[in-house]
This record gives sequence, C-alpha cells and structure tokens, in this order.
Amino acid sequence: MNNGKKIYFGITVDPLHIGSGGYRLGRVDNTIVRDPGTDIPKVPGSSISGVCRNYAIYGLKDDDERKAAEDCAKEKDPKKKNNCGFCAICRTFGFASGSDSKNQIGKVKFFDAGIVAFPVATMAGPVWVTTASILKAAGSDVSGQEPGKEDLVVNFDLPGQGEGNTQRLNLGWLFLPCAKDDKWRLPDSVDADPAVTEISRRLVLAPDWLFSEIVNSNLEVRTSVSIDFETGAAESGKLFTYEAIPRATLLAFDVVIDENRCTKEWRAEKVKEMVKSGMGLFEHLGIGGINTRGFGRLKIVNL
Repeated sequence: MNNGKKIYFGITVDPLHIGSGGYRLGRVDNTIVRDPGTDIPKVPGSSISGVCRNYAIYGLKDDDERKAAEDCAKEKDPKKKNNCGFCAICRTFGFASGSDSKNQIGKVKFFDAGIVAFPVATMAGPVWVTTASILKAAGSDVSGQEPGKEDLVVNFDLPGQGEGNTQRLNLGWLFLPCAKDDKWRLPDSVDADPAVTEISRRLVLAPDWLFSEIVNSNLEVRTSVSIDFETGAAESGKLFTYEAIPRATLLAFDVVIDENRCTKEWRAEKVKEMVKSGMGLFEHLGIGGINTRGFGRLKIVNL
C-alpha cells in the first residue's frame, strides 16, 4: 500500500443486499442502502469492516493467536463487552471496551464501496454502465470523448447499424443515441483479471445526472415469502420483495492503514496481512444479508 492507502475493486459473484433497516412504500418492501446525495446504492464501510474483522480470525496461522481471537469473540462477560483488547483482532481492528475498560480505535479504516461499472442487459448484449467522473476517480488515466447531456459513449462496436446512421443503445426503458470512443477503460491495476477485462471491453459512459436513474431502474428485485416453522408452508399475507445490487457489478472502496497507530510489535505489514486474509473470504462466505438464499459473495480482484 502506498502511504497506507489502497483502492480495492470487487466483483459481485452473487446479488448483494445491504439492507437499509426497514420497510417502505414503493417498488419493493426491503430496500438497500443508498448514498443520500446521489441516491446510488452503496456498501457502507462499516459493513465491509465488520465482515472483514470476523473473517480475519480464520486467516490467523498461529494457533495461539487464533485461539485468543476465538475466545475473545465468544466472551460473554458483560464487563468485558466481548472484547479482550489484546488479541490480534482487537489490536488490528480496535475494540469498544477491553478488560481494562479502555477503548482503542483500529489501525485500519474502511470507506464506503461505490459502484464503478453497473451491468445492464441490452439488445447489443450485456454492457457495464459508468460515468467519466467515476472512472477518473477510480484511477483511469484517460481523456476520451465524454457523453453529452442526453447521449452515451461506448468503447465497442454496436452491431446491426451501418455507417451514417445514428447509433442508439437501449438501457432498460431508455433508448439513447451514442458515439464510440475506445480510449475509455478501467484502471490498468485491475484490468488484468479476466472478468474485469471483459467489463472493460464493454463500457457505456452515461451522463452523471442519468447514472442514478439507470442503476435504480435495473436493480435485481426478488420476491419471497415467510415460512411457518410449525407447518412448513408459506404464511398467509407474508409475501415481500427485496432489491439487490446484481451480480457482475464492479465496486471500489478505499482501505487506509493508519501507520501512525502501528507499533514495532504490530507493524503495518501485519495489519495489511490481516485485512487481506479477511477480505479474501468475501468470495466464499459472502457479505450483507440473505446469505442463505444465494446472496452476498464478492470477489476482491486486486488483493
């Protein structure tokens, strides 16, 4: 990590549901977390941090370290508040209250994960929608043609339209004119992954003001019903819907190691190792809600 900071990129292997914590009237019952300024779905840094903290226990190679971390997680003494303050997990991620009744902030900071490229089914096949500002913020070093107020830019050839005709592409219910500029790609640091390479070859740049509408109109929505445990049948009147970020969405988030809080006994390299071991299990154990129904796996492509 340069100066303790690194941008991590992840691809959703399954739909991802980070619930907003309640019901509301509208298209679905259970909504997902959104950025309050843009209304674009996101994954809160607290969700990433909490899951990484939990999974990092499995990555501890030293038997004594792992046992201490497991005992800390199992501690039920209300005076200790489930944190010992001394194990590898507490020393890396911080703790609320240890055995000496003190608090300590973690040595690593997780920031919200935002959408970099969003998959949409079109008449030209699957494409990944993004914006010029998002790509630049993610580290893409490009200066290609940007979309106009009501049109798109694609970096691939659209089939079935000859020269001289206005090319158009559908994104859900939208049908917009588009131009081609193949200078737009994802950052080189993640483009080596086969899945990311395919995304990078089929990018659609939309205007910033329209990106939120495209994303929210193409989220995955599923319907479920509550089960009566006594009868094993569906409960009457318990049908509900929930939304999720679809599979094959590319996300990005910052992780910062606070080197000023690291010590000779617990160096930044050790913190980085703990973070990587925890995030490496996102692809197998998942994050967010509804994990038992096929949701939540997230592959970090640049560990």
